[in-house]
Amino acid sequence: MPESEEPSVPSLNPSPHAASTRTLLVLSLLGALVFAGSVAAAVAVFTWEDGGDVPDGSFLDITLRGEVPEAPRAGGFVLEPEDFPPVVTEIAEALRDAATDERIEGVYLNLDGPAMGWGAIQELRDGLLAVRAADKPCVAYSETYTTNSYYLASACQTVVMPPGGIGLITGLASTTTYYAGTLEHLGVDAEMEHVGDFKSAVEPFERSGPSEAAAQAKDEMLDSLWSQWLGAVASSRGQTEAEVQAWVDRPAMSPTRALERGIVDALAFPEQLRSQIRRAGGGDYLASLSEVVPGREEEAGDDFTSLKEYLKGVRRKNSERDAKVAVVHAAGTIVSGRSDNALFGGGTNLADKTFADWMEEIRDDEQISAVVLRVDSPGGSGLASDMMWHQVRLTQDAGKPVVVSMANYAASGGYYISAPADWIVAQPATLTGSIGVFGGKMDLSGTYEKVGMTQSTQKRGAEADMFSPNAGFSDGARTVYREFLSDFYDTFLDRVGSGRGMEREETHAVAQGRVWTGAQAAERGLVDALGGLDVAVAKAAELADVADPGIVRWPPRKGFLELLMEDLGRGGSVEISLLPGVELTEVRDLMVLEHILRKGDVAALVPGAPLFQ
Repeated sequence: MPESEEPSVPSLNPSPHAASTRTLLVLSLLGALVFAGSVAAAVAVFTWEDGGDVPDGSFLDITLRGEVPEAPRAGGFVLEPEDFPPVVTEIAEALRDAATDERIEGVYLNLDGPAMGWGAIQELRDGLLAVRAADKPCVAYSETYTTNSYYLASACQTVVMPPGGIGLITGLASTTTYYAGTLEHLGVDAEMEHVGDFKSAVEPFERSGPSEAAAQAKDEMLDSLWSQWLGAVASSRGQTEAEVQAWVDRPAMSPTRALERGIVDALAFPEQLRSQIRRAGGGDYLASLSEVVPGREEEAGDDFTSLKEYLKGVRRKNSERDAKVAVVHAAGTIVSGRSDNALFGGGTNLADKTFADWMEEIRDDEQISAVVLRVDSPGGSGLASDMMWHQVRLTQDAGKPVVVSMANYAASGGYYISAPADWIVAQPATLTGSIGVFGGKMDLSGTYEKVGMTQSTQKRGAEADMFSPNAGFSDGARTVYREFLSDFYDTFLDRVGSGRGMEREETHAVAQGRVWTGAQAAERGLVDALGGLDVAVAKAAELADVADPGIVRWPPRKGFLELLMEDLGRGGSVEISLLPGVELTEVRDLMVLEHILRKGDVAALVPGAPLFQ
C-alpha cells in the first residue's frame, strides 16, 4: 500500500538537530511577520463583514485569466479571505445573484486565456445564461478565441474581439502518448493487470496504439462532448448546427472573417468597448462603437463593479444565514495520507486523512445541516478511495445528507467516493464512471542488463520480492495479484450497487472501466440530475429540510501564518511548492502512479481525457 506522504519538491524532513534550527528560523520569521499579520488579520475581519460597494446600474466586471481554481486555495502571505482567487462555483454564484440584483445592469466578461475543464466551463456558462434569461446584457471580450473560451463567450449576447485578434475555434482533439516502444528500447517490461474491458489507463505502457474497446469508448465520449458544444453554441448564436460545424471545419482565424461569418459581433479594442458600455446607458452597446476613440478610455466612475467587490456581498450573505450547507471540495488525485500545507500555494492531491479531518469537523458542527461533495478528481489510490467512501457513510449515519456535485472529473476513484451519496448531480460534460481498477509494476531487469548491472536477491517467502523492479511477476505472484484486483473490483461494484440501488450485473454492465460523460451517465443511472452546484445545494437543502441555507466551504481558506502554525502544531514537515500551478503533467502523472502502485495498492484512475485545442 502507498506510503502516507506523496513525494514533493522539495520536502524538508528535519533531523532532531535540524528541527531545532528550523524552530529558530520559524520564530524569527514569525517575529518579522507578527505585526503585519496582526494588521492583515484585522483587515480580514473588517472586509469579510463588508458587503461590498455595488453602485446602481453598474456592470459586473469579470476577468478570467490562467487557471481558474475549482477548489479553495490556501497559502501566501496575504491573509484577507477575499484576496484568495475565487473558485469556479463562487463565480457562478455571483453570476446567478447578478441576474436578479437590481443594482447590476449587465456583465462584462474578459477572457484572458482562461484554463478550465468542461464541467467548469458549463458551470460558468449556466451562470451567464441566467444573466441573459433575466434580459440583462452580457458582453464577452477576448483577444484570442479558442474552442473552449468561445463556448463560454457564446453564452453572451455580444461577442467582441480586437481588430488584430486570432480565431482558433478548431474543434476537439484527444491525443494519448504510448510508451511501449520507448520502454522496449530501455529494456523495461510493463507488468500490468486490469479489471474491466474498457479500463485503458494501462494501455499506454503496454501498447503502441489503442485497443478496439478504448478507441470505441473515446469516440463515443467525444461524440457526446461535441454534440453538447455544437448544440449550445448554435442555440446561443442563433445558428444551425450545420452552420456552426462549418465555422469549425473552416476556421476563421482572422477577425474580419470571424465578423463576416457571424462568429463575433464587433471588432474593437477593450477601452473602446468599455467606454461604449458606459455611454450606452442601457441602450445599444454596439451602435456607436466606431465613434469611440481608441486609447482614450473614459473614467470608470460607477459603471463597473469588480468581481472581487461583488463577492464580498455573496460571501456575507452566506455567512449571515443560520442553516448551512457545507460544500466540500474533493479535488485532485486521490492518495493516502495527508495533503501538504502548500504554504506558498499549489497542492494538487486529495488525501484521505485530510478528507477525514474535514468530514469529522463537519459532523461536529451543529450549524451544518447537509453536505455537498464537490468532486473534481480523476481518481487515484483504491485504498484511499475506500477510506474516503467510509467517511461519507459516517456523515450520512450522523444524520447529515450528502449530495455530490461533479465538476470536470468524478471518475474511477472520483466516482467511488461519490457512489454512496443520497443524490448525484453532474454537468452534461463531466467525465465520470470509469468503474474499474488496474495495477502492476515496471520490470527493470532488462534495463539493468543493458547498462551492465547485476543484482543478487536473497529472500524468505516465495513472493517476498513480489513488487521488486528486479524481475517480472512469478506465476504465483501474478495469480495472487489478479485475485487481489478482482476482489477490489467486486468491492467497487458493491459500493456502486449499494449506493445506486443497482444489481451487480446491472452495475457491471456500465462499469468495466468505461468512461461516460455526465449526460451518458444520467441515461445509465449513475447520475440523478444534470446541473451545477446550485442544483446540488438545493437538493441538499431539500433533503435536510432547511430553507435558503448559506454555503460554507471546505477546506477553509487559510493564510500563511495559520498554515505554518498548524504544521508546527502537528510536528510535520514544511512542504513548499516552488512553482505552484506549473507542472510537467505527464511526468507528474507517472510519479503519482508510481507512488500508488509501488507497494501493491490498486489504481482507480481515469485514462487520458480529451482536451480542448
